[in-house]
Amino acid sequence: MPLWISDRLILASPADAEYIKVDPCSIVLNAEQAFGTGTHPTTHMCLLELQAHLAGGDRVLDVGTGSGILAIAAARLGAGRVVAIDVNPHACRVARTNVGRNGLDRVVTVVAGTPDILGRAEGFDLVLANRNSAGDAKSWLPTLSRFCRSGGKIILSGLQTPGEGPLVAAVGEANLARLARRTQAGWITFVLGKPA
Repeated sequence: MPLWISDRLILASPADAEYIKVDPCSIVLNAEQAFGTGTHPTTHMCLLELQAHLAGGDRVLDVGTGSGILAIAAARLGAGRVVAIDVNPHACRVARTNVGRNGLDRVVTVVAGTPDILGRAEGFDLVLANRNSAGDAKSWLPTLSRFCRSGGKIILSGLQTPGEGPLVAAVGEANLARLARRTQAGWITFVLGKPA
């Protein structure tokens, strides 16, 4: 049966798609081996923050798209353009299939590689990154910031509460502001703002 993420977002498998076709914010998804089913706390929190912070027509970059769930949700919620990127070629194939399954090929572009493959920073209004570990935040947070326009936002998840300290320090060093913090089951999601 379909899974209600919020009052506006509904997730369904291809088999359950017939139940939700009438809803404009429904997402039909088959994650296969790619990350992003909507049931993990990090993905769930990203979806909630995406709904709260996305403005209609926004340009969105989804870094580490996995199944494409966040990119598809951004398009369903009114993004004007979404670029979904992942280093894993299999994840890109899964994301492309899911984007097509949802009829969003004209809004969402799936790209294999790192954000640097995009060339110059495009000034996205919203950058999404549901990482699988905090890793060395000092090395990857500046890249996310570079692709975010001045006055834009970064939704960052995939971090466990014990590893929060180094990330908070890296946020300050990258001259980003913490706008929101959400926790669920030992995981953290931050909404960061880039100064105008």
